[in-house]
Amino acid sequence: MTDELLVNGCLREDSRYQQALYDKYKVEMFLLCMRYAKGRAEAEDFLQDGFMQVFRDLRQFDANKGSLQGWVRKVLVNKILQQLRKKKLQFVCADVSDYSNQLPNNEDILSMLSAKEIVQLIQRLPEGYRVVFNLFMVEGYSHQEIAEQLGVSENTSKSQLHKARHALQRSVNDLISS
Repeated sequence: MTDELLVNGCLREDSRYQQALYDKYKVEMFLLCMRYAKGRAEAEDFLQDGFMQVFRDLRQFDANKGSLQGWVRKVLVNKILQQLRKKKLQFVCADVSDYSNQLPNNEDILSMLSAKEIVQLIQRLPEGYRVVFNLFMVEGYSHQEIAEQLGVSENTSKSQLHKARHALQRSVNDLISS
């Protein structure tokens, strides 16, 4: 079934098309939610709330501006960020110049880890680290965009990313050492 048919069916509030849209993207979007969540239950909540938002906002989707998959992803990320902002994330402000930009290159180590192990490592990060890491490294947001989305300074975004990377590095090293 094409995206156009899915969208048109959903806009008619036909539950068969809504289920088909959900089924088409649920696995990929659940994995996205798992990266932002501290656990499976929170990820399930993010997914459910995100898809409710998708169905509410579907009239805003414009196929000329991008794919349905990309639009659904953006809606879910925005909904997750909205929920996290409600929890009033706490970020530790620090001068980014205090940190080195150099991190050891361990691409070989990461290739030895499964996707599940990587997601579990990301989930163990403190919430502020996890959110900034996902937005920057996975979603491709700039520090300026992250700062605007989260209501923090660019330096806070940079320092949270740096701390997240170091925490992940330590976790990977611990995992490899054990």
